[in-house]
Amino acid sequence: MRFYGKIFMIEWALRKKMDKVFSIARRTKDKKFRWEIFGKTPGMIRQESGEHGMDENNTTLLLKYKSPFDFLQILSFMRLRSMAGIEIVTDNSYSRTFRMENANGFFMVKDCPGQSALELKIYCEDINCYMELYQKVRRMFDLDTDFGLINSLFVKDRHLSKGMENGQVPGLPVAFNPFEFVIRAILGQQISVKAATTLAGRIAARAFIKSDAVFPPGLDCFFPEPAELLALELAGLGINKSRQRTIKTVTTAILDGRISLSPSQQFETFRRDFGSLKGIGDWTVNYVAMRGLGMVDSFPARDLGVIKALTRGGKTPPSRKEIVKTAEQWRPYRAMQPCVCGIL
Repeated sequence: MRFYGKIFMIEWALRKKMDKVFSIARRTKDKKFRWEIFGKTPGMIRQESGEHGMDENNTTLLLKYKSPFDFLQILSFMRLRSMAGIEIVTDNSYSRTFRMENANGFFMVKDCPGQSALELKIYCEDINCYMELYQKVRRMFDLDTDFGLINSLFVKDRHLSKGMENGQVPGLPVAFNPFEFVIRAILGQQISVKAATTLAGRIAARAFIKSDAVFPPGLDCFFPEPAELLALELAGLGINKSRQRTIKTVTTAILDGRISLSPSQQFETFRRDFGSLKGIGDWTVNYVAMRGLGMVDSFPARDLGVIKALTRGGKTPPSRKEIVKTAEQWRPYRAMQPCVCGIL
């Protein structure tokens, strides 16, 4: 969130009976904050719920952003990676199922350019998940990055500036579920994004942790949690034995607490812990750090797309040492280079 260091009180009517008003977090009665999140004051929401009725398990939040913001570009990126049964990407929206502690539900995100905001519609019986969802979706769509500094750095690079649109660096889409992305990254080792997405969908289909009947068609299940995946038989899904072993190794390490998937940890700590596991190399470490955790200075120097982008005019591809040296000039935003080059 943009309001670092603060905890805010948000009161709004969610149920048809007006005696049920909930609060998520408290310290201030910042009206501007409440307006930006809901697009309405609490009084307006109470009035609307009384006049028109409000589904007790739904609410809509507004996620403000700074223009320019290319929502359709991010949707296009997500569409190629959407997992059957878990996600739906249409021409103008993104939807997925989710589980958080004791809560489960689904959400939909649409753009509201007239309000410079994304509209986040949540279906969930437990309102305690709303603020976490709010923050995670902001990270997904990279709404809080200060692109002014990054633009000024990259526009001076004669190669990277060619990938900028109107002087703007594209956002870095971050996965909603870090564990889910870890598994997708392992599946994606040395195969295409499409093939890895298919395999991830097969895992979800075999686990088939079914969603509620009221969920929209296509949002049929939830991705397995670590303990559920560890107990799942992966044979017969088209995943080779080496990848199966790596998935089990990593999942066990997460359950044992040997590695953390917190985005707030230092990159060097994550690289040390995650990279120490058998079957996890430099590419997977940096790819997960970049797309799974949103660490903007991670850099997959061994990625074929990165190597191709830095190969000049049909010449011999640069060595890893040369690529790392070149990338030093982009610190602390090296993860943005693949964004600009369209090779995430």
